[in-house]
Amino acid sequence: MNQILEYSAEKNNKAPKRGGSTSDKIVKFLAFFLMIFAIFLIGSGVYSLLKNKKDNENDNVSMSQPVNAEIDAYIDENTKKVVLSVSNEIELNKVIYNWNTKTEMTIDGEKLTSLEKEIDLPSGTNKLNVKVIDMEGNETKKTFTFESTEGTDIISPNITLTVSGKNLVVTATDETEIAYVTYRWNDDEEQTVKAEEEGQKEIIVELEIPKGKNSVTVVAVDASEKHNTKTETKALVGVTKPGIIVNLNDDGSALSITCTHENGIKEIYYTLNDKPYEYKPAEEEISTEVQFTQELDEGYNLINLKVTSVDNTVEEFSGECNYEPNTSTTENPT
Repeated sequence: MNQILEYSAEKNNKAPKRGGSTSDKIVKFLAFFLMIFAIFLIGSGVYSLLKNKKDNENDNVSMSQPVNAEIDAYIDENTKKVVLSVSNEIELNKVIYNWNTKTEMTIDGEKLTSLEKEIDLPSGTNKLNVKVIDMEGNETKKTFTFESTEGTDIISPNITLTVSGKNLVVTATDETEIAYVTYRWNDDEEQTVKAEEEGQKEIIVELEIPKGKNSVTVVAVDASEKHNTKTETKALVGVTKPGIIVNLNDDGSALSITCTHENGIKEIYYTLNDKPYEYKPAEEEISTEVQFTQELDEGYNLINLKVTSVDNTVEEFSGECNYEPNTSTTENPT
């Protein structure tokens, strides 16, 4: 019995095996696997973010780069015209061109990706400015210089209308030769002013602006075979000159003078036989009519009268007469 008990005790006190239980190994394995899987997921997410960022940057660079059309222009030796050739990756909306920054001409792109158009070639040295606009709004510009002695005059005259006081100054110019200018106030008859000499490049006409609201239409025509024209219309409000009435009184010894203007008389200045006289009312005393009498000298009299309105329009009068106190023959001023 004692031997048996001793054996059992030795058996029970036997040291455990190293390495732990099977369940501990499984737990450690799963933890390691999960850690590796987590690292994989994190790495995959970072890669995806970096890739999307790079793709977006590439897309932004691609979107920021404009699409440029190819533009070419050359002289056709047979027709003596310029051939304008345009091609583009995107459908064309329109092609705009002009010579020497003058009047623009537009060619419909017709949603094509390429087109050719013949245009007239001006004589001399000229710059052709071309702008292409596609259906996405991209613009491409290019300038060409052409020199030709066989070209045509295709450039219309230029018209400028400027107001100087109560007058309208019309200036018509052409780079080659101006032929004539016509003008018409409102519905009045058209008037023509022709160039006075061959090769003339400018016509200047000064027109008095009629009273009230007006519309003036000016047409300039050059001397080319095509008779290029330019039309300008301008709305204007005309001002009026003062009115002056001068009469001798009954005995011929003095002049009765009346000055009028619809908006008021600002100043009256005159000389009688070189002796000066002036009337300049204060602003609150300005009126639309001023009457006064001027005594004449015995014998010959010369009067020069200048009246200015508040609109700065001016009217002048000059007259002469003889005054003889002992006779009844006094002449009216003329």
